[in-house]
Amino acid sequence: MTLTNGTTATTDPAYGVVIPVRVYLDDLDGFGMLNHVEYARLFDHAVIDFWTDAGWVLDPTESVQVIRDLQLRFHQPITAVGDVAVHLWVEEAGRTNVNYRFQILSADLQTLHAEGSRRLINLDPATLRPVPLTEEQWAYAAPLLADDLVRPTA
Repeated sequence: MTLTNGTTATTDPAYGVVIPVRVYLDDLDGFGMLNHVEYARLFDHAVIDFWTDAGWVLDPTESVQVIRDLQLRFHQPITAVGDVAVHLWVEEAGRTNVNYRFQILSADLQTLHAEGSRRLINLDPATLRPVPLTEEQWAYAAPLLADDLVRPTA
């Protein structure tokens, strides 16, 4: 489908997942638009909902993941409370890191509000040094992996 800004999206993506996330009144700024910092929070909520629904239990004694970088590009402001859709997927991965890509879309998937990427690094909780992603993490992440993603072996 062609979005209102001329880009394309699909209602049934070949990769990744689409998660509904709610925009609340206090997320809007004085101009009645979603505050710029809230776009990253919408993505965070979608990621947390995905991992929680997949059955993964956050345990900081086992694994710590930190954000290395976050990039956002804004297209069309969100100007109302209600649900939006977050399409998210893992575009690339290394032994110790993953790069999520995401689109924040209207609930009907017709308008692209923002898009971006976020790279996470998996750390050992005791040393805070990068460590490889676990087999369990890879198993939970399977629905997020882009079709052409090659999982690193070493």
